[in-house]
Formats: sequence, structure tokens, C-alpha cells
Amino acid sequence: MPKITIPEGYTLIVEGESSFRVLGGELRAYGSILEADREYTVEPLRAVPLYALKDSEIDLYTGRVSFVKGDTVPPSREEVFRILEKDAKKIMIVGGLDSGKTSVATFLANKFAEKGEKVAVVDADIGQKSIGPPTTIGLGIIEKPVLTLSEAHFIDGFFVGNITPAGLLHRHVAGVKLLVEKAEDELKADRIIIDTTGWVTELEGRELKLFKALVAKPDVALIVSRPNECIQMEKILGQVTKTIRIDVPQLVKARDRVDRKEYRKYQYRKYLANAKTTKVSFVGRKILYTLTFTGNELGKNELTRLEYILGSRVHYAEMSDDHVSIFSEKSVPEEISSFLKAMYGHRRVRIMTGAEFMHTLVGISGDGKMLKGIGIISGVDLSSRSFEVLSNVDIGENDTIMFGLVKVNPLTFEEETIIEKNSIF
Repeated sequence: MPKITIPEGYTLIVEGESSFRVLGGELRAYGSILEADREYTVEPLRAVPLYALKDSEIDLYTGRVSFVKGDTVPPSREEVFRILEKDAKKIMIVGGLDSGKTSVATFLANKFAEKGEKVAVVDADIGQKSIGPPTTIGLGIIEKPVLTLSEAHFIDGFFVGNITPAGLLHRHVAGVKLLVEKAEDELKADRIIIDTTGWVTELEGRELKLFKALVAKPDVALIVSRPNECIQMEKILGQVTKTIRIDVPQLVKARDRVDRKEYRKYQYRKYLANAKTTKVSFVGRKILYTLTFTGNELGKNELTRLEYILGSRVHYAEMSDDHVSIFSEKSVPEEISSFLKAMYGHRRVRIMTGAEFMHTLVGISGDGKMLKGIGIISGVDLSSRSFEVLSNVDIGENDTIMFGLVKVNPLTFEEETIIEKNSIF
């Protein structure tokens, strides 16, 4: 546990995974003064700047550090805060990848919390989470300054089901709207900060931010960007709300795809710690985000007919207006699917063994929460028409299961693949 002295006027960058304790002096991080003799944690692949207002000392337990002369937080932050303090209850933060949006959100949350305000943060960056697990939009409350947004008290979330909003804009926008409304109506938050994804290019990315602004109705949209970046985004949002452009903080650490994937692995492990396996019936259960399990179950005579056609035992089959889903004990040739499409007159016929669902990430809602927790399908038992779901929350009979598009290894928590929408379910 080396002791590190930080001279007045210098910034110590602490890179995670790390932890440290403030021994003395006066250190500021993201707009707030750190408490003496308190242990702080920095998550993996994150970096926190500790600026010394006077000579200070910390005990560093783990992690890497580096020194920078001066304060890495631009002075304009205080000016922006004074503007927002007057009449901005809802603040939306927009910027590209690695622009420092989350550090701006943390700074503002701390400044408002220091004034005794109740701050709600809607973390809509589904791929690089601070509040809530990956693939979700999280709602947290901050009532005293924090080192990172991950310290916020998690209130609720919304399961989008993928690490990117591409192709799922409807879910993303609905989730932001519902959580902002919850922050306003139920939590009675004094301020609401909406931290968004770094997708600000391409038509879909820009429209996503526009739709978020239309449903959330922010008083101000902060555009965190370098000169000549986010020009179109600023013009688009400027048509529906007030915009303020602010500088990217110094020394923002760029992260590549590998870094981002590793951080999500850390988050999956965090939110599935001490998980247990629950057997969940897929018949009569409330299930969302899938065509399968939304049709009418076929009767015994029809199952017998299917078994004759497939040459395999059929444990479950259902039909709706536009699909037929069949769970067979063994795989069958693709041409049989084509034959059944013609026989039933349906465009979608899926013949599955259940293995297709293995390692699929799921969201769980219940007990008055839109997001009670997440889980991973770790087993399939066709004979009892059930899945085994690994989760650290209790899954009740009335809880809803939402199928995601990400497969996660339940032993290593590595992401295995992204499922193409509607390709399996």
C-alpha cells in the first residue's frame, strides 16, 4: 500500500481497477471534495482525476497512477453549472465516443447534490454502463457527491436487450421516456440528468437523440465535443431544445472494442455475483421480446401429426397469425421447415431443439420494477417445458422474462455472440 503525495495544483490520474484512501489534504474529483479516511474504488478500464487544492496524500491499494500539472477539468464546467442551476431541471448530455459525457454527468450530479438537491440520473449508454447492467437503461439517485456514477442508488431500469440501440430505437426511446417519467412523478427528483450513448453519426444515431429529446423534453442539451464535431447533432437538437456546447475534458482515455467488451464482462460478473439457478417454465409465463411463446399451443393430435412429419418427438408447438414454433427432440432438415410453411400457410416456421436459447441474456421484471435484474439461460429441459435461468434475483411466477440478443457465457461472463433480431426467436 504505497503512500502517494499529490502536490498542490497537480492532478493524479488513478486508473482502475483500483482503490485508494484519502489520508490528508484536500482533493477534488468531478466537482466534489473527497472525504478523508474513506476508501474509494475505481472500476476496471476507468480513470478518475484527483486534483489537489492543497498538498494531499493517499494510500493506493491497487491500480496505476500518473501525474498531470494543473486541473484536467475545464474551468468552463463551473460556468455551465451556474447557467444550468437557474432553470434547467432536465439536462440531456450528448457527445461521441470517449468524449467525456459521463464525467460531465458526474460533475453536474455532484454539484447539484452538494446543494442538497435530489438528482436522478438516467444512464442510457447501454453498452458502457455506470448505472445498471449492460444492455439496459438504468435509473439511479444521487443525494450526496460520488466518485463515479456507479455509486448512485439503483432505482429501476429498462431492458433493451442489446449492447447497441441500432435496430432497437423504439425500445431505447420508450425506456428513456418511462424512466424520466418515474424520476419526475414517483421520485420527485429536483434534477434529472440523461446520459446518452456515443452514437451521434449516421441517420439512425442522430434520430435516436432527436427522439429522446422529443420524449424526455430536456430544458437543455449539453453537446460535449471537440471543435467541428457534432455540428449536425447540435443543429438537430437546437430545433427542439436549448443547446450548450462544452469542451471535451483533458486526457479523456480512448477505449477500443476490446476494452469495452472487457468492461461489460466485469459488469456481467458484478450483476450476476452469487447467482443461483431457477427453473422457469416457458408455458403460461409472461414473456416479451420474442415471437415464440406468444402463440396458441397446439393440441395433442397436432403434435402427433408433427412427430410423424419430423420423425422426432415434439415437446411443444404453438401457432399465431404469423408464426409456428416447434420444439423437437432432435434437429431436422431445413426442407421440412419449408414443407411446414406451405402446409400451415405461414411465413415463419421455427423448428428448435432448445439449444438455440442457451446462454441468452434475459431481463427480469416484477415486484413493481421494470427491471428487477438480469439472468442467463444456462439450461433447457424440454421434457418439463422449462429453462434454467442463472440470476442473482428471485424469479417469481408472476415475473416477466424478456429475451435479449446477447449470448453470455455463464462461467466466464464473456460475450459469445450477438443474435440477429428475429433470427431465432
